[in-house]
This record gives sequence, C-alpha cells and structure tokens, in this order.
Amino acid sequence: MNISAQDTTGPASTGEADNYRVVVAEECFDWREMPDSVLHEALDALAEVLQPLADGRTAAFMEPAYDVECRPSVTLVDALYSPDGGLPRDKRALLQQLLGKCRRVEPTEADVPQPVRLAGGLWREPSWGTAHALSRAAAGRAMSCLLMPYAAEPDWPAGWLTVTRAAEAGLDDVTIHVLRLPGDSPGFWRGLLIHENVPAERFFAFVDDAFPRLLFAETLRLHHFKGTYTDVLPWLVDLLGALDDHFARILAECGGDQTQVVRRFSALGLDISPESPNTKKNAKAWEQRNVDYDGGTYRCEWHGKRLWDRDRVHFSLPIAAYEDRILIGIFVEHLAT
Repeated sequence: MNISAQDTTGPASTGEADNYRVVVAEECFDWREMPDSVLHEALDALAEVLQPLADGRTAAFMEPAYDVECRPSVTLVDALYSPDGGLPRDKRALLQQLLGKCRRVEPTEADVPQPVRLAGGLWREPSWGTAHALSRAAAGRAMSCLLMPYAAEPDWPAGWLTVTRAAEAGLDDVTIHVLRLPGDSPGFWRGLLIHENVPAERFFAFVDDAFPRLLFAETLRLHHFKGTYTDVLPWLVDLLGALDDHFARILAECGGDQTQVVRRFSALGLDISPESPNTKKNAKAWEQRNVDYDGGTYRCEWHGKRLWDRDRVHFSLPIAAYEDRILIGIFVEHLAT
C-alpha cells in the first residue's frame, strides 16, 4: 500500500497511530479443524493478504486475539512463539513478522461485541476485531474487516456491506467493507473515496491502492472538470475502477474492435470512446492528446465522458512497457476536436 502516513481523512482520525483502516478479525486465526495440508494453504493465503497491509499504519488487530484457540488447545500466542505450537517454523516466523507490523489495539467499551446480522440473516456475535471495525465505521470512518475465505463465520461476502447491530440503545445500520482475498483490496479504497467524500486535495493519495492497474500523469487536476468535485467524484471513481478492472481485458477479448469495446462499457453504465477520425485529422487537436509520463510521451486517444458536452477523462491504450497498465492523462471539461 502507498497510503501516506499522514492520512487524516475521516472524522474519526485521532492521530497517525490511529489511522489504520483494516482490522484483522480473530476468525483469521481459527485453524482448529484443518489438516496440515490445508493449514499450510491457509497460512500462505493469510500471509499473501497481510503482506501489503502490514506497513505499520494500515492494519490492526486486537489484543484478545492472542488468547484465541487457533489449534486444538493451542492459543495464538503459543502458536506464534512456541516451537510446539503446531505451525511450520517458516510460516510461523513470517506471521510473527507481519503481525508485528500491525497496530495492536486494546478493546474499549465501544468494542464490546453486540449481536450483528446482514439483512435477512441470522443474528451472530462477532469477534472483538469485527466489533472494533464496526465501531470505527459507525463513527464515520471507512473501515475494512479482514475475514479470510476459510473463516466460516461470519459468512459475509467480500465487498461493502450494511451490517445491523443490536444494542441496548436499539438497532443501527453500519456500512463496512469485508476483505477476503488480495483482489478485494482495491474495492475498499475506491469505496473509501466515496464513503468519506475524500477532499480533492487528498484524492491522489489513494489512487495507487484504488486503481493499481492505472498510471496517473502528474499534470492531472480535479478542478479542470467543469462539474463540481462532489458531482464528478462518484462518476470518476466508477470510470477509473472500470478501466482498471476491464479495459485491457475487454480490448483484447474484442480483438481491438472499438465498437465492441464501447458497447461492453455501455453495459457497465459508462460512456467511453476513441477519438473520431476528424479529431485525428486535426493536427492541433490530436497534439492535445499527447501526455508526458516518466520521460516518455503517450497519446491518450480514448476518453470517458460524464455528460455528452462536458467532463472528460482521456486515457491511453495499454502500455507494454508498464505491464499493459493504462495512463490516465487528462482531466478536462472538453478538448478541441
């Protein structure tokens, strides 16, 4: 992750040490029913997800996790620090290292687990970690709860969810993200931009994590759109997310057929297109699509538009030198044609 250590976005920020966004739920350490072969796979999967999160500021886990029974009659602290804890030595050492880079949190009264459920689901008592993530989310901070695929309970799907909590004061609905696989991570950072209405001056601090398959020109400025930032932001996140997830793949699947690419994105509710033949014949207009990036110049010959007459995002074809990543080159009201 490349989030700045000075991330103070969100109403619940109380200092750099409290800026973590992901809480590792205790369910991630429940390996009691696993044979050794499956245990090895589970430990590898957990390490793969934690690796980019364990940067000293993005992820946290709860102190009570150390007392969780993770293997039959073995607590997590014994599994991590005792050679007789039942974990392979190399995987134990890696997990020690990764968890050592996560913030350890002592639960407070606000973190006491209360019964929770998804719409129409069964009431369940969450772990301390899940309860803590929900508590921070209820305070207005975009949060993700790490629940590995092998964690059977709670059986929540990955992505953004609305969870109902039951407490003495009554029911309240909390929006939270569930992270189960490494590929779920960009969806969290994209949602964060919307859920916290991240201010324009902080937008680019999140783009590397939210859109890992895109490149961003240093000249991009959000005020170059005609629409207000509040109006543009939801569309911009949707467009960049779709380009990140689909553009290179769809282009390849369509064999470069631009009409088919346009139709596929239209089905996603997005209006993109290549520049017209008339624009390409206009040397001055065509030149406006050239963007400098990292010592090279690339033509951003496709664009997405928010409205038919305003707000364009111009982007390149996949760039082989950057593992087919796409350069987002221009934010503009409208270029010459």
